[in-house]
Amino acid sequence: MFPFTRCSEPGCQSFTCGSSSFCYHHSPQDVRERVDAELRERLVAGSHITDLAMVNAEIRGITAGEGLRLTGCTFSFSIFEGCAFRSSSIISCFFDYCFFHDCTFTDMDIRYSVFAGSSFVFSRINDSTVIHNNFMGVDAIDSDFSGNDFYFSNFSLSRLIDTDMEDANLKRTNFRGCTTRGVSLRYSNPEEAFFRKDDEGAAR
Repeated sequence: MFPFTRCSEPGCQSFTCGSSSFCYHHSPQDVRERVDAELRERLVAGSHITDLAMVNAEIRGITAGEGLRLTGCTFSFSIFEGCAFRSSSIISCFFDYCFFHDCTFTDMDIRYSVFAGSSFVFSRINDSTVIHNNFMGVDAIDSDFSGNDFYFSNFSLSRLIDTDMEDANLKRTNFRGCTTRGVSLRYSNPEEAFFRKDDEGAAR
């Protein structure tokens, strides 16, 4: 897991980035540029990236190499735009309060990770194992989460608008307090998910 050393910037509670004494956001410009270049190279190469803390980063236009492994990393409060991930794994990572625009995740293994408070716009997670993850309070708009195994994942208090979850395993998936509009659960098993009684029937 990424080091739990706090940034040297007064009042900043973020964790340090790499060997810097500052977090990514407060690191000098040349350090951020070097970290950005190294991350892009390793993502494209499909490397194993572990223990990396990049809070408030901007990651755009990346097509990650197959076989990529992200383990124990944090990208909290970051922007992902036009990124594609395929046949890769994300284990015990933090993507809380991120913004995903026009991103795709296909044939992924995503486990024990946190996406709470994030926004997904025109994005897709398809044909993937997405178990034991925290999606609490996410906004998903015009996106597609079909074909996934969401066993024991948490979407409580989220807002799903025109975002389908067709042909998905929803066993023990938590949708309590979730707002849905224009959501299709066709060929899925919502009867094995958790809804509040007044939420039932919200999805078509």
